[in-house]
Amino acid sequence: MTPQVGAASGTHGGAVLGGGVMRADSYAGFLGEEYLGSYLPAGGGSVKLVVAGDAEVADRFEASLREEADRRDVVMVSVSAESTKAHMVDQVLFAVSREVEWDRIAVALVHAAYDDIAVPATPGRLRVAEVAEDHDLDARELYRSVRRRLEQTLLSDSQLPRELRRALLRLAQARLGTGDVAPAEARVVLDWLHGERVALRELRATMIPSRIGRHNARTMLTSLGRLLLRAGRHGLVVHLDLTRLAVARRPPVAERAGLYYSTAAVLDAYELLRQLIDATDDLVGMLVVAVVPPELMRDERRGLPAYAALQLRVADEVRDRRRANPFASLARLEVRLEAVG
Repeated sequence: MTPQVGAASGTHGGAVLGGGVMRADSYAGFLGEEYLGSYLPAGGGSVKLVVAGDAEVADRFEASLREEADRRDVVMVSVSAESTKAHMVDQVLFAVSREVEWDRIAVALVHAAYDDIAVPATPGRLRVAEVAEDHDLDARELYRSVRRRLEQTLLSDSQLPRELRRALLRLAQARLGTGDVAPAEARVVLDWLHGERVALRELRATMIPSRIGRHNARTMLTSLGRLLLRAGRHGLVVHLDLTRLAVARRPPVAERAGLYYSTAAVLDAYELLRQLIDATDDLVGMLVVAVVPPELMRDERRGLPAYAALQLRVADEVRDRRRANPFASLARLEVRLEAVG
């Protein structure tokens, strides 16, 4: 049931300033309790568009949300449109991927494979020779069994993109310590996941046929929460700071810092959000929070009114100007209602 939040007091610390606007720290607390604390660990996913009253409000919300994530063992990655091309899904993926603990995911996959063949591994002793010694087994037979299990588990997992399955198999095999996958080959896989330049010859040697691009990056991005759940974390929060999209004119060269966006690039960034909203069912264990300034809610050229496909997906169907619905797709944090429309 949607909490009823009053103007002076209410659920989650009295989140409302009035007119359906919430306080930054209270809304972060609500997300922590309702989403990070239970919904993400249970496999849920969501996309939120957050209108922050000013830069100080946005910074305070990000810091509060990070505290909530750290408290609940949820991975939080902040991506800023000032330093990352937020209109390109592959660049957003790479920014998130660089913060993901791929080694931890590989370790979890190997532990699961050993458990599936009823030969559990001691933490820190994942090499086949070590596990065989601990259980008094033949190392060659154990290797065949655990490798077969890894291949069955990963290569047949239709919930993950094919390229990602192969990458995970290589990272997991590298943990077995049999020389099947050398450290240099595992490094190539990690570089590929991070968006580094990798020679195609080296990449194809890992069974990965091509680089990550806009054609396959979205499905890989939406898979990351599921992988982190497998690794024992409680989900993933991707915090997208889209404030830079509001800058319509570049400053003089000497004053420029970071990236700037044409109107077409801004619309591409909105299309990326629209695609993520439509792929909510695939966001297992993942919350995407996109933060925008108030001017993007009313700007006819660069704001949401210029891209109806996104605006219609987050607009309030029914809106009480005195009460806030923190479960809604669109949240207003410490901003006057007339400023956001």
